[in-house]
Parts: sequence; structure tokens; C-alpha cells
Amino acid sequence: MTGQSDGQQSEQVHEWGEAVPISSGHPKPGDIITESGLAIPPEPLVGHDVSTPLEEDEPEHTIPPGPLWSMKERRHIQWHLLPAYERHERIRECLDAGDYTLYCIDDGGHHAMIGRRVGVSPSGCEYSLIGRISRQRYEELRDELVLLVNCFDTATEIRLCGIAVEEDIRSSNVFDVANYDSIDDVPGDYRPGSPFHHFSQDVQITAY
Repeated sequence: MTGQSDGQQSEQVHEWGEAVPISSGHPKPGDIITESGLAIPPEPLVGHDVSTPLEEDEPEHTIPPGPLWSMKERRHIQWHLLPAYERHERIRECLDAGDYTLYCIDDGGHHAMIGRRVGVSPSGCEYSLIGRISRQRYEELRDELVLLVNCFDTATEIRLCGIAVEEDIRSSNVFDVANYDSIDDVPGDYRPGSPFHHFSQDVQITAY
């Protein structure tokens, strides 16, 4: 959208907001702060009761904010920014299986993002383990051809994300806590099958 007032040159406004580092200056309504190394979100986070681009267009309410926002912020292709004729099939999936529950969203026409809830700290920061897989692998998980315990076996870009959800202003601060080369490097307490943890303190950040 553009706006023009009193004959001044029009100024572009980001309708959906942007993912911006805190060092870029003051975020605009609808923006989301993404700054690695922050265990506690800065105040204020963003906006004034304005939904972020990570919450936009989610009529299904299939996926909780923690894994949803971390997967949407870390995926390669943002569906809502594509022209209509380039939009691929959208995925919003909850493979519900207790402690093995897995959430899935689209990442372009050939990949998908997967995520699981890991735990929450006393500060209210929620942690999710996410990764990127092929569409074929997603379909195998969906169709129960692959067990959910093995969902991250072929995943790339595996990371533990911290998500400080601010429901009052409907926004979130997403940051990387740890990066992993493979599921074998992920602590057992974070892997599929582990219960949701209530950590005694914020998880130490190693993703620098």
C-alpha cells in the first residue's frame, strides 16, 4: 500500500510487516524483531494490537503460536508474499500423537517445515525444535509411512528457537537458541517423544 498527503511524495507502507533486527531502529506496527542472542525480549516488542505477518492468514488455528511463528519466520519462502499465480499448496498440519505431536507448514512447493513444542521457562519464553524436510517426507509422515519418532531424521537446518509470545499485542520475538547439524546432535530432552518441559531458567543460548 502507499499513502500520499498534502502533495508529498508517496511513502511505501509494508502491509504485512517485516522481520527486522532490533539494531535497525524502531520497528513499525506489524514488524517482528529477530535478534539472535536475546534470551529476554526488549520492551516494547512491536506494534499496538496489530497482528504480525507470522500470525496473518491463519484461519485454521491448527498450530500453537510457538512452533507456528518459529517455522514461519525460519522458512525460506513466505507464501503470503507470493503472487497468486505462484502460490503453492498451503500446509497447516497437526500430527497429533501425545509427546510425539508434530506440526507442519509449507516451505515452497518442494519442502515443508516441521516443529514440536519443547518447553517453557519461568520468563514465559517458549521453546520449539524446528527443521526443514522435503514435501515427500512430509507426506510420508502424514500418511503414517514413517513413524513420528523419526520425523527429524532427514531434516536440515534443525534449530531450537525461543519464542516470547506477547498475546496482548499479538506479536512475538523469535530468536535462535541452538543450531544442530543433525538430530543426533539434539539433546534427548528436546527430541520427539520427550514431554513438554517447564525449565527452571532460560535455556542457554549457543547459536552465535
